[in-house]
Amino acid sequence: MSGVLVYSDRDDLAHDLSAWAAAQREVLGEPTAAVLGARAAERAEACRAYGAVRIHVCDAPAVTDLLDDAVAGVLAELVTREQISVVLIGATRRGRSLAPRLAQMLEAGCVSEAVELGLEGGRIVTGRYSLGGNTISREWVRTPIQIIAVAPGTVERAVPGAVGGDLITFEGQVNASRAAVIERRDKPGLETNIADSERLVCFGRGLASEEDLPLVQDLAEALGGEVACTRPLSYEYGWLPEERMIGISGQKCSPKLLVSIGVSGQVQHTVGIQGAKTIVAINTEKGAPIFKQADYGIVGDMYKVVPLLTARLRGGRGGGAAMKASQPQE
Repeated sequence: MSGVLVYSDRDDLAHDLSAWAAAQREVLGEPTAAVLGARAAERAEACRAYGAVRIHVCDAPAVTDLLDDAVAGVLAELVTREQISVVLIGATRRGRSLAPRLAQMLEAGCVSEAVELGLEGGRIVTGRYSLGGNTISREWVRTPIQIIAVAPGTVERAVPGAVGGDLITFEGQVNASRAAVIERRDKPGLETNIADSERLVCFGRGLASEEDLPLVQDLAEALGGEVACTRPLSYEYGWLPEERMIGISGQKCSPKLLVSIGVSGQVQHTVGIQGAKTIVAINTEKGAPIFKQADYGIVGDMYKVVPLLTARLRGGRGGGAAMKASQPQE
């Protein structure tokens, strides 16, 4: 068995993984890709410039709904038919669910969320966060078929090349899913991906109330940046969508400037900001772990410090009255 099959429900991530696989073809064999779901033919045409020699297209109703068991069934049939040895799946929320399901179908080993991807001695070696994100463990899969879910940003951003790759309509069996889509609701999209932002203002539990969000938003606007948050503010409180959450279970960001406000700096969060070039931290607690990560630190009440910074960035000299005393930061 040889060759690589690439799939992601996010087209840009599929393109990145296809280009990476194409660059390793001498070791891993020919790269192929699968484009499934709505507008599959149109999206597959756009995929042709990223190195896959064959692109399998399937827009059957079961996979158009992108239900994991139906998608896994299609991928499993492609792996068997094409004699694939490596499957690279984008580690989106759906991809992290799909990878172990596919591994079970194929009796294959699986890496659930690789944050490093490389070749050593003719085999793929991955890096994955372990011990709560405090270290990266290096792993490889020993089974004949390897399933690897790859986190966004792990490989270089793909640049389209010469258009190539044959489009092949999938004609295998698409099994009906045991689940059914009852209702669809549009989810508000983001105008920007914070992982691509050069300036970020990230806040944590030091922000006492959702009504105080303008304090953070004003600073981000003055910096020409974006607002982000730690996991509790999104996952538990719902103040911002999960796409703006930074940490081991959220986005991994590498901005030129990160302003951290009221963030304690636990490792589950800081693994998401390790790529930041310059970190400025504001916290009332002098011993907060975030100061060990920061290039510049301000020990003080964010409700007093942030308005002063915002005013100075906008050309003023005063910061206005503090909004109110902050709650103890956790």
